[in-house]
Amino acid sequence: MSIENGPREKLITEGADSLSTPELLAILMRTGVKDENVVMLSEKIFVKFDRSLYKMSKATLDDFKSIKGLGDVKVVTLLAALELAKRLVKEEVVISEEPVFNSPENVFKYCLDMQSLKQEVARVLFLDTKLKLIGSKDISKGTLNVSIMHPRDIFREALLRNSSGIVLVHNHPSGDVKPSTEDLELTNKIKKIGDMIGITLIDHVIVGNTFYSFRRDCKEAGWNDV
Repeated sequence: MSIENGPREKLITEGADSLSTPELLAILMRTGVKDENVVMLSEKIFVKFDRSLYKMSKATLDDFKSIKGLGDVKVVTLLAALELAKRLVKEEVVISEEPVFNSPENVFKYCLDMQSLKQEVARVLFLDTKLKLIGSKDISKGTLNVSIMHPRDIFREALLRNSSGIVLVHNHPSGDVKPSTEDLELTNKIKKIGDMIGITLIDHVIVGNTFYSFRRDCKEAGWNDV
């Protein structure tokens, strides 16, 4: 099947939202391989990643090249498209006319790139009094499942930026967003220090397959009034 009389024609006549994910992938792939047309190849790619764009977004160049029929051109095209999708979500949050970080959903969208990281990374979002973004910084990188975050590093950067509040974000490479005991202890520690020096910890969000908000989801973190 050629994309001229398949997904491409369907997109032109019915719109992009009428296409399945494999059909959209077929347009990117352009051509199939011997014994597999482009839609069959695209379906195979999607199945390889359990029909999950999230899992596909975490794949490396070598992961894609392990699939028979995918050469450098096709793989680079896929990786570029996935990266554009991540940047689009982030840009949509940044240009919003509403306060950007007034919900964990917006934090998650802005930090969507952290889903694809292979090790734990701690990121801090520095906010003004209207919850607008002043800046952000990745302050630590850990092993596969341990991230070392020092309060002095967090608040030094916050003071330099004259931040009114901060949002702490870190990822779980496993995809499971359930907080650990260490995550809770760190959250309470950062919150107490922030209260003492006048810089509010707005939230602590864990990024994985989905997200976890300590402000919204964790009663033990002392945000019962929210």
